[in-house]
Amino acid sequence: METEKKKKIGIPRSLLYFKYYPLWKIFLEELGFEIVLSDHTNAKIVEIGGNYAIDEICIPLKLYYGHVLNLLEKDIDYLFVPRYISTTFGTYMCPKFLGLPDMVRGTLDNLPPLIELEIDLRKKPKFYSATELGRSLKKSTWQIRKAYEEAIKGYHKFRELMIDGLSFKQAISVIDSKKWDFKPKKKKKKRSAKIALIGHGYNIHDEFINMNLLKKLAGMDVQVVTLENLPVEIFHQNTVISTTLKNYWGNEEEILSAMNYLYEDKEIDGIIFICSFCCGPDSLIDEIITRDVKKLGIPYICLVLDEHSGQAGVITRIEAFVDMILRKKKGLIITAQSAPIEVEVSEKINNKIGV
Repeated sequence: METEKKKKIGIPRSLLYFKYYPLWKIFLEELGFEIVLSDHTNAKIVEIGGNYAIDEICIPLKLYYGHVLNLLEKDIDYLFVPRYISTTFGTYMCPKFLGLPDMVRGTLDNLPPLIELEIDLRKKPKFYSATELGRSLKKSTWQIRKAYEEAIKGYHKFRELMIDGLSFKQAISVIDSKKWDFKPKKKKKKRSAKIALIGHGYNIHDEFINMNLLKKLAGMDVQVVTLENLPVEIFHQNTVISTTLKNYWGNEEEILSAMNYLYEDKEIDGIIFICSFCCGPDSLIDEIITRDVKKLGIPYICLVLDEHSGQAGVITRIEAFVDMILRKKKGLIITAQSAPIEVEVSEKINNKIGV
């Protein structure tokens, strides 16, 4: 007797894939489905995503459309499009996450059935959301509970691996191989500088859209720290900006928490913030960070990503930023608060991606 063929669920390699993919993957696989991913971001995905999206939206959402269209060329039975409304109490996610299934359904034709996972901690715990999803896929409560427990275990392992210094790609590789006892080797070599590369996962870990910035910084003898490499406990408490200003956006909350932690880290030599063109919340956070780093004298630069061509200028700026930090460490410039440095560290760059 032939084994029943598993149904295939397509997951776009975009947006919250770079944060929650191990959780989704393990949960759905434990429920008996096969996962199909879209291709890694490339010039074609950028182009077709831009053709289907309106000009005013941010590049991550344009990319999402491109990844969905890429999946439609593959043999999938369902398309996984989660709806993340609130992941921390008292805040909301960006509107693109709140309405993602509706935007995809209202923009693209000939879609397979959509699988929606709605996360809204204001109204229900995550396990309840997982239960709703499992029941919509006609799975029993016992199957759902077992799958969820395995997914949580795998996701915690994924976070531990990244806290131990692994890159997103390396941590995903370990999760795919299910090597739960894997222990990363401690890096002994001390690099010339330690720089925090901060931003949303879909900007930091998508190698095409940021022109493989992590690898380029490593090539400059820089130890790079990303948001996912920081201790989990620093994200458990809401950040207070001021007595009158409260952060509204949940997906910016983790950036503010990370920044507050990094301000106290004496080993951090500089901070690079990657944000998206047309992203209002990112722009607001950049202003808050800029004011803080000026007071603290921390070298800082903001890279603004969009989809247009040209990258040489950005790489030159990053090289100049790293060189400034190295010169500062060697005592060749007086202080990060001196006039020449202040101009350098507060300048924003329009990073245009080759397509």
